[in-house]
Amino acid sequence: MEVSRKVFCSLKVNEADLAKLNSMVKSFEDACNYASEFSFRKRIIEAKILHDRVYRELRVIFKLPAALAVRAIQKVASSYRESSYKLHIFKERSLTLDRKLFCLKRTGKLVASIATASGRIKAELKVGDYQRSLLRNPVTGARLILKRGVPHIQICVACDVLPKEMDYPVGVDLGTRKLLVASNGFKIDGRAVNAKKQHFRSLKNSLKEKGTSSAKRRLKRLIKREKQWFRTTLHQSSRALVESLDEGNYLVLERLYGTKVRRGSKRNRRCTKPSFQSFAIGRLHQMISYKCGDQGIPVILAKPDFTSQRCPRCGTIDKFNRRSQALFRCVNCGYQHNADFVASINLRELALGGWAAVSQPNAVPPIGRDCKSISAA
Repeated sequence: MEVSRKVFCSLKVNEADLAKLNSMVKSFEDACNYASEFSFRKRIIEAKILHDRVYRELRVIFKLPAALAVRAIQKVASSYRESSYKLHIFKERSLTLDRKLFCLKRTGKLVASIATASGRIKAELKVGDYQRSLLRNPVTGARLILKRGVPHIQICVACDVLPKEMDYPVGVDLGTRKLLVASNGFKIDGRAVNAKKQHFRSLKNSLKEKGTSSAKRRLKRLIKREKQWFRTTLHQSSRALVESLDEGNYLVLERLYGTKVRRGSKRNRRCTKPSFQSFAIGRLHQMISYKCGDQGIPVILAKPDFTSQRCPRCGTIDKFNRRSQALFRCVNCGYQHNADFVASINLRELALGGWAAVSQPNAVPPIGRDCKSISAA
């Protein structure tokens, strides 16, 4: 099984090469803004039409390599497809490098060769033993990042991982009140996370009300600190889940369609609306998937339909089974448990193909049609 891993490291460059990298990033930023202004003025959001109109100008005016000119056009077109009611301004401090713009040379030292408008530059990578071991694998892409004037590079490599046996599924339900609940009994409470996010929100609102220059600087630092804390929390939670699995277990996650939002009653909406708007369930879903891939653990995506309304004991599906955000009580057999845990049990049973056809508004198809493997070989 092939998984993708990212290696982040800094580059050893002299002043002349650093100036070339800065110039290339600045030219790419100017090219994006030039194409953005043209796209907004002419109301063009299709990448092919925009390519025909501005490609030559980007190559001549900004002296960009062909790959970067195409990338700038695609970036602008993608941005305007999402929202086109106002002019988009790009502030780029990074570049995506394909195989034409970047190659890695492994002659004793690890050297990155990067194409610029003024010719190729060669820069040695500052790496440790673990990064060096990962860079023995084939390179699939790279990203150049200028962080506080220091050039860094993020290299994507394709690693071969031996897939593990799929013996028994573990369903995982993701939420906000409980960060995640697994059918094997592992769970992480989300109340502390929501309280911390509410604390950050209060601090940000207070700084916004002041509006002074020092408050704006503090706000910028606070936003950065919040992002770092939230990313660390999701990484730790997903890692703890993967480490809780026994040998032969594989995961069953809900197949997300956009953002998972369960608003429920009017009272529940008032209590949880801020958390739902800011909680990155999709990001946690992504982290769990790639951490399982690193370990060779298969992940199955299952349809989330009725997982919170179905009784795992008798199979009855009824919206009144879900009495509240936390309580599940079956109207047919009286089975009662935590609603998130019931959802994880139903995901596990769905992977096993064991849903009973009791009071189902729609028959559940077998696993071949209803579930999709994303990391199994």
